[in-house]
Amino acid sequence: MKTEFKNDTLTILLEGRIDSNNTGETEMQIMSELSRNPASKVQIDAESLEYISSAGLRVLLKVRKQLKTSLPVLNVSGEVYDIFSVTGFTELLDVHRKMREVSVEGCEVVGEGANGTVYRLTRDEMIKVFKYNVPLEAVEAEREASHKTFMLGVPCAIAFDTVKCGDSYGTIYEMLNAGTLSERINADHDRLPELARSSARLLRQLHGIDVPEGQMPRASRLLHNTIDNLTGDFTPEEIAKMHALYDAIPEENHFVHNDYHPKNIMESNGELMLIDLGDAGAGNPAIDLIHCYFVLELTGHVLRGVSDDDIGFIGITYRDMREFWNIFVDEYCGGDKEKVISLQEKVKPYALMMYITTALAHPLMTQEYRKIYADKFRNEVLPRFDEMMSFSWEI
Repeated sequence: MKTEFKNDTLTILLEGRIDSNNTGETEMQIMSELSRNPASKVQIDAESLEYISSAGLRVLLKVRKQLKTSLPVLNVSGEVYDIFSVTGFTELLDVHRKMREVSVEGCEVVGEGANGTVYRLTRDEMIKVFKYNVPLEAVEAEREASHKTFMLGVPCAIAFDTVKCGDSYGTIYEMLNAGTLSERINADHDRLPELARSSARLLRQLHGIDVPEGQMPRASRLLHNTIDNLTGDFTPEEIAKMHALYDAIPEENHFVHNDYHPKNIMESNGELMLIDLGDAGAGNPAIDLIHCYFVLELTGHVLRGVSDDDIGFIGITYRDMREFWNIFVDEYCGGDKEKVISLQEKVKPYALMMYITTALAHPLMTQEYRKIYADKFRNEVLPRFDEMMSFSWEI
């Protein structure tokens, strides 16, 4: 047995075979290391572990009980994982199979987003390679969100395992014979109205899905987390009012994608499917509609003038983004013009707040623009605080 102590994490590296012949010695060594190296996190690295008996498993259980926290067991081989699984220890400990290494050298790029790049890996598989600074916890969370979303009946790519790709992590998905709606619009602009309406119908359908309590995280968590990182730009009173505005949107348990736009919707054999599900959760459909308005209507036009023919970050022109929104919201509201007007009046100030807080959270935001964006919130959102707090969100 070996140990490593780094970044307040004690890693215990198990080797060879652990059975009745050496469990007593192994337990003494582990307990000694725990007392000599107090750490906020302890994990087991089982990459070199060839076999573990029931006696060895009980030692790990004692360690977890002493720690009174979870005990990750990493890099477990297939044979050893079967032992953990058949004995039920995968439910008692946080057991992770050893990740296989995958190379994307020479692979076709299928798409690219804020957190990573998607490659065609084989005829039947694609891989999303996350940027090097995205931690494993976030990668696993997105894979788990994709799995839970699929189990709810949401059309999306099936997620397989998590892998290593150089210095980054990746997730393997089924290969879809598909293209994003942004790509479809650029290839044939005449299809924009059809795709805007079909995506609105899909979102309306998704918002009708009731998520069982506790199965997915709250969709509103991201809104509040973004605000919590802006304490240097606003007073405590202003921060409290931002939280209050989001809290005024009633909590519900409907499926919310949290990043719904043409670059995150794919068309596969005439069917629409969702990608980038890491932020999905349970909540009020209003969150999706606020985000849609923010992306499609406000992006690029809040503080700086852009040409209608410039390409926005979702891959289509700003003119097409606004046209998409106008058709989309009309379809979502069933063609009821009064509902469209009412909905847009409610989502607009919220979308502006979302735009401002998201921009300020960007690490490359300059100090000059930080003040400009913060003042825009004070001048255009705060004066409507009481009105926004009284909005009815029956859609």
